[in-house]
Amino acid sequence: MIEITRSRDVPGTPDDVAAVVTDLEGWPTWFALHKGWAGPIPTEARRGVTFKHKVRVLGLNGEVKWEVVELDVPARFVLKGKGPSRSNMGVDFRVTPSSGGSTVAFTATIGGLAIKPVEGMLKGWIEVRADRTLDGLERVLNNR
Repeated sequence: MIEITRSRDVPGTPDDVAAVVTDLEGWPTWFALHKGWAGPIPTEARRGVTFKHKVRVLGLNGEVKWEVVELDVPARFVLKGKGPSRSNMGVDFRVTPSSGGSTVAFTATIGGLAIKPVEGMLKGWIEVRADRTLDGLERVLNNR
């Protein structure tokens, strides 16, 4: 299992950050792991909601079926996913107040037997996407 955590101070209150993170329809503008929808676009993030989106990992296209497993606005938003070749994924956003805004901790996980042969390359790929996700989130918050 690969687990990457990144943390960053961003502008806006925890409520501002949570409004962006839990707005699933807005994911294409900032969430670096999102490459398109693979079904109906969810209109509301709530515990138990499921949806599919497209990903491109190491040059391979796939779909991930996500489920919102924890929603404690504004502090935490957790999704678990099932991907291609019986892989499993997770994203976890934790938001805490900080001076001048909020601190966002973003954790991305991926596991499963299918990823074992490419773990080394995949770890670097996820690290870049985690940084790009926080870059995008910060950009959206700066433009609010």
